[in-house]
Amino acid sequence: MDMKRPQQDRPRRGEATARPAPKPSQVRQVVALPIALLRGVMDEVKAAAWFAALGEPLTDGDRNDATAYATALGVGPLRVVQAHDWPEAERVLKAPDWSPVWWDREEELRRRLLAAADARYPERELWTALTELTTDAGEIVHGKAATAASRMGSAAKASIHVAAGAAAQAVYQLALARFAEDAASPFESKFRLFAAGRWPLGVVGSTLVVF
Repeated sequence: MDMKRPQQDRPRRGEATARPAPKPSQVRQVVALPIALLRGVMDEVKAAAWFAALGEPLTDGDRNDATAYATALGVGPLRVVQAHDWPEAERVLKAPDWSPVWWDREEELRRRLLAAADARYPERELWTALTELTTDAGEIVHGKAATAASRMGSAAKASIHVAAGAAAQAVYQLALARFAEDAASPFESKFRLFAAGRWPLGVVGSTLVVF
């Protein structure tokens, strides 16, 4: 069936065409990017003990943060266990029962937070700020990962890059949660693990493995 669009009266030449006023719910409230927030996150990055506690026994604070992270992400309850050295951490990342569920949950949350931040702040400024923050943090954490690997030994070169990438991603996620004003985000407790010198490796079976 040939469906034609209904005919609409065209405005006469010289006659202005008025657009309907947007509904209150459609008005986008854009505010300036909070520079103080960015500086605060970068201060936390500089103060963090990146990878300094690898190989040391998990503290009660580590276990509490790991449990809070898993619960807030919706993948708990999980038993928190420890990887004791770099070769064990590498085996965990390659384990056949390493679960992608936690990664999928993180990505789903990241997209929601990014959409909330996009709706609040100028898009170009937001993306530029996140990119610059992640790049600057990446330079810091890569050096820290290399130092930890040298101290402990037996680390594959590729694992240093993986560790640094995971840490830089945690910084990005933290900033995104702060921009979206989500104080209960699992990215807060995840960052605390990194800041305490740990590296959460992910979910294997019914466990959350922390290096």
